[in-house]
Amino acid sequence: MSNEIYVSRAPVRVDPAGGGTDCPPFSVEYGGAVLNFGITHYVYARLEILPKSHQVTIKSEDFNTLIRANSLKSLETDGQLDLLKGIARHMQPKWGFNLTVRADVRPGSGLGSSGAVGVACVGAFDNAMGLKRDNQETAELANSIERKDLGMAGGSQDSYGAAFGGINLITYHKGESVSNRQLDIAPDTWFELERRCLLVYTGEVHLSGSIHKDIRESYSLPNSPTVDAMKNLARVATESAQALENGQVNRFGKLLNENWEHHKRLHESCTSESLERFYRASSDYIIGGKTCGAGGGGCVLFLTKDGYRHALEQVCKDLGGLVLPFGIDRAGQVCWQVK
Repeated sequence: MSNEIYVSRAPVRVDPAGGGTDCPPFSVEYGGAVLNFGITHYVYARLEILPKSHQVTIKSEDFNTLIRANSLKSLETDGQLDLLKGIARHMQPKWGFNLTVRADVRPGSGLGSSGAVGVACVGAFDNAMGLKRDNQETAELANSIERKDLGMAGGSQDSYGAAFGGINLITYHKGESVSNRQLDIAPDTWFELERRCLLVYTGEVHLSGSIHKDIRESYSLPNSPTVDAMKNLARVATESAQALENGQVNRFGKLLNENWEHHKRLHESCTSESLERFYRASSDYIIGGKTCGAGGGGCVLFLTKDGYRHALEQVCKDLGGLVLPFGIDRAGQVCWQVK
């Protein structure tokens, strides 16, 4: 008789406005807001239960890395797939397992894939163990494992986009409470976003951990521009959500530009000559654009002028960029059993 196999899928995200304000200490001291889209590129977690064994196998197809251990207790935090190990240790299954993870996007793309990994893995273990959580609880647990259990730098918006999918305004209240509101977007607005948004991988890997460290150091300096920039990022996120709910797609595009200008004030490492080259080349074709995630490389999201999407695709390809299909996910994290 074959072993039980459970699969979980979670979308990665783009963050058109407010990214960075989800990170402590700013989110704790001032609160924050992030506009976040779950998109139709996914992380998959496949979990095979080994009911008569305590052996553990963890594999990342993206990093071509395989780890074996005689038991869950023997897994060590050593820089090799630590997030996957941390999730398994936290979930504490009573049986051995084979866990395999892969993503539709490249590591370092700036699309929050580590948050989606966490959500997908929590979903797979929950399904296998018969546990029930709502989207908020799944996002909170996945993020807590990454940030608190493992001490990895960053915020929580990636986990929320992966758990909920759709278009979200994630609000950070002073202290540590977080609320998520899925926006009430008219179908015409939703379809227009999918028609005119262009997502481009620039070919330059971004390293979010080092950028978050740079931003924290800048945040602590006297007269740093970082705090003021973050306040403006949170404001732009709220205004962007209002624009979308009012059907003002071009207004949303202009706010992408405003967000990018404030984002660059967080720290000089948030941009690069490569990113700036894409922005300069795209200027005649777009309403606005911004880098995804912490910046420094990875993907750029553009809102094109009506009728200019195809032309911009060619410009980005000529610069060595990879144009990715763009769609907004409607389901969030989902699980199923392989029969």
